[in-house]
Amino acid sequence: MPDSDNHLIIAPVDGVLLSPLELSILKRLQKGRLDAEICSSLNLTKQKLAAHLREIREKLNVRTRGHAIDRAVALGFMNAYVPNGSDVVRPNLKIGIVGCGRGGSAVLHILKENPYIDIVFAMDTDPDAFGVKSAAKFNIPFYTQLPALKSGDIDVVINVTGSDEVTAELGAVLPPKTELMGGLSAMLMWQITEERRRRLAERDRTLKEHESLCHLGEIIENIDSMADASYAIVEYASKLLNMPAGSLAISEDSGEEMLLVAAKGFSEKFNMDGKWKIRPGGLTEMLLNQTTPLFIADITELPDPNPLLIAEGVKSVLAAPLIIQRSVVGILYLNDFKRKEIRTEDISLFSLLTIYAALTVSRVKSIEKLWHQSQHDGLTGLLNHRSLMEQIDKEDQRAKRHSSCYSLIMIDIDNFKSYNDEFGHLEGNRVLKAVSRLLMKVARVSDTVSRFGGEEFSILVPELGVDEVRPFVERLIATVAEYEFPNRRITVSAGVASYPENGTTVMELIKYADDRLYQAKREGKNRACM
Repeated sequence: MPDSDNHLIIAPVDGVLLSPLELSILKRLQKGRLDAEICSSLNLTKQKLAAHLREIREKLNVRTRGHAIDRAVALGFMNAYVPNGSDVVRPNLKIGIVGCGRGGSAVLHILKENPYIDIVFAMDTDPDAFGVKSAAKFNIPFYTQLPALKSGDIDVVINVTGSDEVTAELGAVLPPKTELMGGLSAMLMWQITEERRRRLAERDRTLKEHESLCHLGEIIENIDSMADASYAIVEYASKLLNMPAGSLAISEDSGEEMLLVAAKGFSEKFNMDGKWKIRPGGLTEMLLNQTTPLFIADITELPDPNPLLIAEGVKSVLAAPLIIQRSVVGILYLNDFKRKEIRTEDISLFSLLTIYAALTVSRVKSIEKLWHQSQHDGLTGLLNHRSLMEQIDKEDQRAKRHSSCYSLIMIDIDNFKSYNDEFGHLEGNRVLKAVSRLLMKVARVSDTVSRFGGEEFSILVPELGVDEVRPFVERLIATVAEYEFPNRRITVSAGVASYPENGTTVMELIKYADDRLYQAKREGKNRACM
């Protein structure tokens, strides 16, 4: 174990190699020194110190300075620091360990962490015993026979072989003032150290789990897509809780359906069933009616198990509602295909994770809602004028790159002002919505339907030139004319421009289509001009 700032660490510990300067920085941090004091004593700039601290955290695989100090002590790079007296030189207790099986190895690891104990030797008749590698890692001399010991060489010998014969043999050869721990005493020591080892392992596991949560928080903080955010949440949750499958569903605005936004570990059919109604008495309704995580060891034991999960072979389910301001925004599920038992600590960890998930889902839903509102007309739900212009520019560039064609249709509702004057603007709005639905019904998936402004609409039609677009426009006009509106018959007029025949720029095409629209109005309405 290094005992001075100038000690050179030749061999890495558990793959970690700290330089003398990095060790000096850690020791000063351990004693509570401020950054300015560390910079002054080691002749470093603030930037250099920050860079060294980043390097130390990366080497030790931790996220904070405190964790870096704890990790360095646990690996044996430094002694534990005890305020008010730690700098006083005091003799260490010299200990030898006989028996390097699992018990001896556990005792060796725990005692090695104590700054006031020196492990003088480890001994076992088997040169390949379990703890031999640990002794070598900590540079502790190892023997297959008890070394010659004089008075003062050793204070305590711990016999963890469990053999009374070995205890008797040691008692006969050890120096008079050397204490011997064997039998029940050694067993007690082993039990204490094993419990300590278990607690340290649990602490290390908890630390890693919370570091993973912090890492997840950093990742999802910058995600503004529901698909990306939900996948990251499911991926991290399944790894943290060691579950092979999981999913995240968000609640629809109606509150009657759930929408699957991310899934892991399931079949393709499961992913296709992306929306479902909330069944009375089903698992979803059960989760929506509580505020804490729900764990089911075996869903086949439920009176009405979810048939989709049964079909997937799911046994265990850990799930929780994602709640923001008393409103459920979604549900996070984790699944196992075998019956599973779960610890209370895992439930607590999952509960903490759902807070991250709920905040993220709520934030991303708000971002996507604002984005949708910025792109779509509030009354009809169609793309607005700005979004249409963006789509036309993209299509124009694509057509020019590939020597292709496209058409632009401008559509206006005939006599709409008189309709508003006669029946009122509320009825006029109903007509606008109905015409929007009819245009969407006629349009192809690849077409872009938008509200250009007022009672005027536009449809961008890729890959259709002058001749191909004519039957499309005629069908569109006929569909509106044949629809039974509540107050009186409604018709539309249309003007069509096609690239490249009617213009080579977007503005030329819009002007040409607009001119043809007014030509259709002059010629009697309820028709299209090209």
